[in-house]
Amino acid sequence: MSANGNSQDDHQSLSEVLRNTHARNLTAYKRLLSAQECSANETNEPPLDIFWDVVVITASDKQHRLVYEHRIDQKLARGQIPTSVKYHVVEDPPQSKIGGGGSTFLVMKVLREMYSQEFLENARVLLIHAGGYSTRLPHVSARGKIFTTLPQADSQQGIDVLDLKFVLYMHLLKDMPPGVFLTSADGIELFSSNTPFPSQPKARTITALAHPSSTRIGSTHGVYLLQDPNGIVDIDRKLRPEAQSARLLKCQQFIHKPSLETMQKIPMLIHGDASNDDERIVYTDSCYYFDPKTAEIMADTYPKLHPECDLEAWADILSFQNNVPSLESSNDQQIVKQALQEAGIALDVMVLNASRFYHLGTMQEFLEAVCVDKAFMSELNIRNKIEGLAEVDNLIGSIATKESYGNPHIQIDKPSYIENSSFSACSGTLAMPTSITETKVLANSILVDCDLPAGTIIPLNTCMFVLQLQEQEFVTFTFSIYDDMKKEARIDLEIPSAVFEELKIFQKVPLSAVIEQPRISSMDLSMAATYNSGFSLWNAPLFEIARTKQDSILCAIRRLNIIRNYLDAEKEGIIADADGFMPEIVGWTSLKTAAKRAREYFNPL
Repeated sequence: MSANGNSQDDHQSLSEVLRNTHARNLTAYKRLLSAQECSANETNEPPLDIFWDVVVITASDKQHRLVYEHRIDQKLARGQIPTSVKYHVVEDPPQSKIGGGGSTFLVMKVLREMYSQEFLENARVLLIHAGGYSTRLPHVSARGKIFTTLPQADSQQGIDVLDLKFVLYMHLLKDMPPGVFLTSADGIELFSSNTPFPSQPKARTITALAHPSSTRIGSTHGVYLLQDPNGIVDIDRKLRPEAQSARLLKCQQFIHKPSLETMQKIPMLIHGDASNDDERIVYTDSCYYFDPKTAEIMADTYPKLHPECDLEAWADILSFQNNVPSLESSNDQQIVKQALQEAGIALDVMVLNASRFYHLGTMQEFLEAVCVDKAFMSELNIRNKIEGLAEVDNLIGSIATKESYGNPHIQIDKPSYIENSSFSACSGTLAMPTSITETKVLANSILVDCDLPAGTIIPLNTCMFVLQLQEQEFVTFTFSIYDDMKKEARIDLEIPSAVFEELKIFQKVPLSAVIEQPRISSMDLSMAATYNSGFSLWNAPLFEIARTKQDSILCAIRRLNIIRNYLDAEKEGIIADADGFMPEIVGWTSLKTAAKRAREYFNPL
């Protein structure tokens, strides 16, 4: 989902400006990497030697931290990321729920304990909040959103979000004073300025980037009320995108997820032609910067916060100027607000009219971005060989879709995203119907690490991916891209098995139609105690563990066939006897447990 308030006529021009800026950033980043391999820069362009001094990624627990550290070590060993940077992964304290806001304050405390004051006063720090378990983007639940892979026109392996973040801010680094730049792993920010970015250091200041967005987008984000008596933002917005420049203004108020009614009541919050709803915009949040003095105040404040503070890195920090306490305000929110106010922290906004912000937090948003959204693909160097079909091949040679061009027995509907997958013959003994002659992947599908046997049919709106748990333990997950992974069904202590009727997969299919009765019966005794907080697609042990990847995929195909049989009256390609042969199953697991075990297996420590 993108946030942008420019008219349709300007979209192509804005995309061109952002595409060119991103291309320059990418060239500068590649030049930085190539300089690591040779003693002198061989290009005629001057070397760009300004980069982050420290990069910090936050992790929700120890397993996430170990996986992130291992992936970073791999990238360093291969020269894939700058080696001069100090990389750190900071995990949340055990048995805590501090949220992104609490984690921000924790990181400042950790950095102060690791480095001298002199170093931090002169260092540029990139802080990336990697999020938790990615329940809304389940195919990256084990590796984390920071290592989500996106297609790239000039790279068969694609680009992961960590590398992309390094590219996105190259031009900003030229002007950014020492301090901390905070961003999230599921947001993609593209921006350009005709003039240099404001670079004058301001002590005790948070400077937030602001993007023009529709009022609809504003209702789901944070919105800035700007101090702009001369209307310079609106003047700049009327220029062509290539002439627009970053404008630094004071922020009068930060409003988190205001309703349209609330926005209409606040003077000067909504910009544009009042007679044309399509032209009405607000300025919304994404990343923000704060200076070393502000970082010190955050470090001092962290010990005062409670382990369950659950603070948001945007809503609970950027709203510190608001003097009217909310009815929902917690003691920790008041501690943060008081600390920043008493220290005299100011909130500035860098308004970027020539910008777009994309959120890739859900399966639907991810598919829309990499397969459908022409602006996103153009701006981020994604050129799919077949329109609507995004391909990435990290590990296994040539991916299935490249082998299937012209193959009448393989049908892939669009849009679809296919990563590290193939349609070659798969060893296994689950009999597929002899009448099937085609492998079909229906539209709106995400396939990751899937080697599909001939005759497989992947239903509409499927997210399917494989996780390896141990040397000989694999599980293949299947969900609808519209499934609510965290939606909970309460267990009736008198009839525990009734929860299998209440909880649905693929939105409409009760679990009782997918899971065999003996398995349901075997779970009854333990469910009430284990799932007293609720039974969901995230935590329910519904998925078979097999000895081989091929057998786990065959279990998943059988599961999908049952789901298709329930959803569709057509019988073609459906296993007639659901009680027939199954590969050897060595256990059952949930995505919550499997993601943790996969992280433990991935990390050799």
